[in-house]
Amino acid sequence: MNTITKAWFENRQIFILTNTGEIYSQPLEVFPSLLDATESQRNEFYIWDEGHSIRWPNIDEDIHISNFYEKAIVNYDNEVNTLLSKMPWLNLTEFANMLGMHKSKLDRFRYGIWTPSTETLRNIRQKIAEAGSAMCAAASAS
Repeated sequence: MNTITKAWFENRQIFILTNTGEIYSQPLEVFPSLLDATESQRNEFYIWDEGHSIRWPNIDEDIHISNFYEKAIVNYDNEVNTLLSKMPWLNLTEFANMLGMHKSKLDRFRYGIWTPSTETLRNIRQKIAEAGSAMCAAASAS
C-alpha cells in the first residue's frame, strides 16, 4: 500500500508524494480547515499512521492518504454558494452551528465538493430566512 513520504502546498493545492513516487493533489477547498489556516499553520504538520495520514495538531486536522486517490472538483456555481455569497458579513461558523453542522461541512457544500440533500438545502434556506426575520425584528424594535 502507498504511504506518504512528503506533503507540500502550491497554488491553493495540497500535494503528497508517495513511497512509490506518485504525486497526488487536492484543492484546499476539499479540506476547509487547511484553506482557512495560515501558511504557518499549514506548514506545521507531521506524517503518522505508518505513513497513511497527515496531522495538523494546531488546527486539529487529520487527512488520510485515501482522500487523495479520487480528484475532487471545486464548483462554486451552486445554490449554497449563491445564497451565502449574498451575505459576505455572515459568520459562517455561527451559521453552521445554527444548522447543527460543523463549518467544514457547510464549506464543502459551498465549494461544491459535496452536494447537500434536498432536506439539508431546505434547512439552509430556512435558517437564512430565520436569521433575516430576526434582524428585521431587531431593527424595528429600535
